[in-house]
Order: sequence, then C-alpha cells, then structure tokens
Amino acid sequence: MTESRLSQVDNLKLTMPALGIDLGGTKIRAAAVLNNKLVSDPQEVPTPSGAENIVNAILGLIEKFQAKHVLAGVGIATAGIIDGDTGEVVGSTGNLPGWTGTPIRTAIESRTLLPVHVENDANAAAFGEASARNLRHLNSVCVVTLGTGIGGGLIIDGKLFRGAHFGAGEVGHSRISLGNKRLCTCGLFDCWEAYGSGRGMVATAREILVGLNADQTPLVALGSNLTTRNIVAAAAKGDIVAQRAISMWHEHVAVGIVNLAHILDPSVFVLTGGMAECVDFALIHEMVVDRCMSRIGENMRIEKSELHGVAGIIGAAELVLDAILERAS
Repeated sequence: MTESRLSQVDNLKLTMPALGIDLGGTKIRAAAVLNNKLVSDPQEVPTPSGAENIVNAILGLIEKFQAKHVLAGVGIATAGIIDGDTGEVVGSTGNLPGWTGTPIRTAIESRTLLPVHVENDANAAAFGEASARNLRHLNSVCVVTLGTGIGGGLIIDGKLFRGAHFGAGEVGHSRISLGNKRLCTCGLFDCWEAYGSGRGMVATAREILVGLNADQTPLVALGSNLTTRNIVAAAAKGDIVAQRAISMWHEHVAVGIVNLAHILDPSVFVLTGGMAECVDFALIHEMVVDRCMSRIGENMRIEKSELHGVAGIIGAAELVLDAILERAS
C-alpha cells in the first residue's frame, strides 16, 4: 500500500470514532471511542438468551450509534476464547449458553458493512487499560481482573499476546495449591480464581466460620447468603473474623501476582474489576515484594485501574482500529 494511503487509514484513529461493545452475561454496554476516550455516553441493553438474539441486540446498538456518529468500525469484547483471526467463539463460557461456535465477526460485518474485530473480554480490558493509561510503550503490562472470577490480559511490546491457541491470559486458572481443596468453576482444583476472586473470599470466610457462633461474629447468621459485601462491611465495623478473611484473601491474591511476576517480570500490574475495590494496595504491594526475588520485587509496580468499568469498551474499540490499520498495510 502507498504511503499516502497508509496515512489516510491512520487518520481514522484521529478523526473517526469506533464503537466499543462489552458483552456480558447480564448486559451489553457500548460507547463511541476516539483517542482512547469515550466520546459518547455508554448505552446498555439486557443480554438476551440465544446467539441469534444476542447478535440482533448488538446490531440494534450499532444502529443507534450510527444515527449520531460516522463509525470507523466496531470492536466487540465477549467472554469465551475467541479466534482473533476469524472473530468466532471457539471456547465456551457458562455466562453465555449456546454462544460457542458463533461467527460474530461475519454476522455483524455482513449486515453493517463495517470492519469488526472480536476479542476476549479480559484481553480487551487489558488493551484498554494499556491504551488509555499510555502504557503500550512499556516492555510488558499484565492486567488482572478481580471479580466473581479472575481474568487477565498480557500486553507485550504494545501488542496483545493471545497465545498459540488464543488462550493466553487465563491467569485465574494457574494452580496455587496441591491439596485439591477447592473446586474451580473450570472443573480443576485449587486454581487462583478459587481463592483470589470474590467467590474465593466468601469460601475463605466460610472456612473460618466453621465452629463459630453468632455471638462471635454476625456473619454466622447469614449462612448461604454470605457475600463479599457482608464481609467487607463487617470488617469495616471491626469484626475480627471478617478482617481475618480479608487478610487471607489478600495473601491469596498476592500469591497469584508473585507467580505472574516470576514468569513475566512485567513493567506494571494493573488490577481492575469489582474486587479491586477491596484491595489495600499498600498491603498487597508489601505482600508481593516480600515473596518475590529481590531483582523483581525492587522494581514492582501494582496499580489500580482508573477506567471505572469501561476498559473493555475502550480496548475493543482500539483493537478494531488497529485491525483496520493492519488489514490496510
């Protein structure tokens, strides 16, 4: 392609927004993105059941945004393992039954005539963090999403690392114990996710509560209704049992980060997701450094996301813009 043509395509990133769409198990959120920032208010719709209905919901959102914006393309972040070359869901996800095998990119491109890129949601969030925070110039960035589960994304030399089979970044399923004590949602035992996620915090608290009574902690009375909110609220009121559960949860989060640090030695860790709000960053930094080899620990950076839940939207949009440039080169 000629230099002038490449320049014209590159200008898309400066003049035309892309639509970023974050597809979750309960809702679909979308916003127009330009220069790594939202340039519209996010819009959302409930996630319907069935692949065809989900595709139609996405098309409806695109149509709404096209009424106000001339879009360069559409980026879609979704749970599951995604073939980045074809835009097809190749790995199942329990949050979206029947989604496996859906050729999302083809389905959307054929009906909108817009360039489309589809990416795993944790990967898109990682790319969004690196793009919006101007971190893509760094050697490597590791983004860990702490929520009901644990997800991750790796940015190496400014590029998203997907792995040989599009499964890279599944950091939540690294094993941190050999006791076969906790069954993970993936079917394996003792994954990091089973300990360091929101679900893991609740499991830890329940183990501590065994043998205790309501006079010792009000958490006992909650039984099967125990949640992370209950634990955090109780800890804030001085409940030492809840505080112990949160301290142990920090240790579990720290162990996973240490393992990643020794494998990747990233320039920076960014923690995002709902459970990142529960992290004491001074404490987690101390715990990680204390467990790391000195050369790695002395350069440790662990930062909190500042994107307030829109990292996936920004990342999906930036990825489709990059894909347009790659196709044009």
